[in-house]
Amino acid sequence: TGGGVLLNAATGNIEFGVNHLPINGSVSAVVSDGSGGWYIGGTFTNVGAEPRKNLAHIRSDGSLTGWNPGADLSVTAMAISGDTVYIAGYFTTVAGSARSRAAAISTSGVLLPWNPNANAEVLALAVSGSTVFAGGSFTEIGGGTQARLAALDATTGNLAGGHLNPFVSGEVRALTISGT
Repeated sequence: TGGGVLLNAATGNIEFGVNHLPINGSVSAVVSDGSGGWYIGGTFTNVGAEPRKNLAHIRSDGSLTGWNPGADLSVTAMAISGDTVYIAGYFTTVAGSARSRAAAISTSGVLLPWNPNANAEVLALAVSGSTVFAGGSFTEIGGGTQARLAALDATTGNLAGGHLNPFVSGEVRALTISGT
């Protein structure tokens, strides 16, 4: 199956469709595209026979789209809001431009100016309205000192007004949103 596999939600069985695309590496993050397909991130160089550097978009029928921004190192987390896909991980460049461990890409594949510029790994993301929450091992992100957990403006990538400043002594590896 390669580094990722589609499972049937009702049966749990592996779905081997006509367009099954083996991934030569590992998949660490998946977000729905809202149309039955998925944006995937991880540590891989090919999806099927097509080169894809750690990022890809797979349609609902299992075929690969042309979305191919590429990240130089692993993608560990993804979140989507509208037509923006937020990515995080160990990378320092996306689509050939400097992006230190967090970036935003349009669903059409264009790298967006959002650049929180973390000083260490960003390992988790969650989006709520105009705020992107980031967790990881960083101590600086979004233009300020913020240890391991941050609330970022979804447009600028700067620390959000009234941002969090909790004491977090270790890496944050998972985030979710519950209500407000």
